[in-house]
Amino acid sequence: MVQKNRTVLIVAIVVGLVALFAGAFFLLYKPEPKGLKVGISTLPDSLNPVLAQNNVGLNADELVFDGLVNFEIDQASGSLISEFALAESITQDPATKKTYQVALKDVAWHDGRKLSAADVEFSFAAYMEPKNESPKRAYLESFIESVKAVDEQNLVIEFRKPLPEFRAYPVLSFKIIPSEYKGKKLAADLRAGELERQFAVSPVGTGPFVLDSWEIGKWVSFKANPTYFRRKPAAESLVLQNIIDPVIRMNEFQQKRINLILETSPADRAAVEKMGSVDINSFLPFSFYQVAINAKAPAFRAAAARAALAAAVDPASVVPGITDKKELALVNFGPFPSNLFARNFADYDVEPLRDPWVEGEAAVKAAVADAGLAGKTFALMFPDSMGEFGQSVAEGIAAQLGKAGITVEVKRTGDQVFKRLVQGEKSYDLALQYCDGFDNLYSDLTKYYKSKGSLNIYGLADPELDALLDKWDATVVTADWIEITRELHERICAAAPAIPLFSLEKDVYSRGISNIKIASDNPFLSAEDWSQGGK
Repeated sequence: MVQKNRTVLIVAIVVGLVALFAGAFFLLYKPEPKGLKVGISTLPDSLNPVLAQNNVGLNADELVFDGLVNFEIDQASGSLISEFALAESITQDPATKKTYQVALKDVAWHDGRKLSAADVEFSFAAYMEPKNESPKRAYLESFIESVKAVDEQNLVIEFRKPLPEFRAYPVLSFKIIPSEYKGKKLAADLRAGELERQFAVSPVGTGPFVLDSWEIGKWVSFKANPTYFRRKPAAESLVLQNIIDPVIRMNEFQQKRINLILETSPADRAAVEKMGSVDINSFLPFSFYQVAINAKAPAFRAAAARAALAAAVDPASVVPGITDKKELALVNFGPFPSNLFARNFADYDVEPLRDPWVEGEAAVKAAVADAGLAGKTFALMFPDSMGEFGQSVAEGIAAQLGKAGITVEVKRTGDQVFKRLVQGEKSYDLALQYCDGFDNLYSDLTKYYKSKGSLNIYGLADPELDALLDKWDATVVTADWIEITRELHERICAAAPAIPLFSLEKDVYSRGISNIKIASDNPFLSAEDWSQGGK
């Protein structure tokens, strides 16, 4: 009888434990959200646009927040345009050309509170707060002197120097955050307390989507903002789904379990085209590839030596089948993409930037020999993140330099090692770079070529070039800016800090989405137009 009672007790305990674990499972279990699904290798690390973020976070900010000006996709042409967003009007003072009056639209935050000029003033103060270490601080501070609320709906923005509208509008695209959150004032130091930290992972914005759920390591989901000032998004919900392995990600896409793949390689396209029922959105980002040359290395101290390297490489022939296709690759001749004028000033009919390099096999070999580079061996590094395409580019460059009499050893390194050796220690010969994050006028290019520029990895130190860069940065008349840009192109080419290569069209693969148009590195600029359906 005792044994029977013991058995019953054990069974009861087991049943109780099973019930307890089952109850806990159902309490903790979160079903995968439904909606348009974007497969990505990593989730946002924050949704606070003021603080440092990974690229996914920066892109996702577009879903939640707006600027006074937004970049949008023109549905008719598919091109990138800027238009007033939270600003109803932006008026330049014709006398000073640096004072702008801004009137705000009647817009509500996701929590229902009305947008005010105080929110805009607070946002700028947060970007400027040193404790936030905002990556946008230096950029904004270089343009804007002050942002001051006049009343609830109006503010005055004072630029540091006269600036035409076409250059002011991109600056005013910085994201606006609320000065109040959960009924309390936010501190300008957005790392100050628990309230500020909560905002980074559960933000309130004015954007087309509202944060719905965030399951660490799995997904971040958003639901449509029904009161968005442009219009309610066509899709009810959008999900960023974490799929680290690119092979699994592509398989999920092929099986129609995700709708969009953002991280692609030019080498993927042929296989994707064979899948059928796939839309391929291609765009030319504001970015470019080049090979940095270490001007501090003994062999490359002379500009003539660096120019000989640049002349020895034909960018169009680096990766046959990709870089030689004009619909995929834009060959560049210097620090700016070669279509800079045509892309921004089509109405001006401006002569394109000149190709300054010597041509012809004999002339190139003579330049290499005269520079003392013939028979020398150098290392060309590139980071793991460039993948097989980076390997192909590096090997193609090595082959071309080999024909000119220079031996190049290709070295693939981890991203952190590459960053340490190239950007930190600057102990390299040649380094393959992908330069991105620019606006349409490549305003941040000064960081690459100023003597003390934060991205000057070449070892250039030229006071006259610094002065020209300052002049370029300060020029406000379009025709003058074009001519100084041309002068800058020639000057940097003469210094030859890098081998210019190309800008590549970038592919985004989608299926089951209608009205998708992508024209920049941020795929979510047109997200409110996406709807379930299509191929």
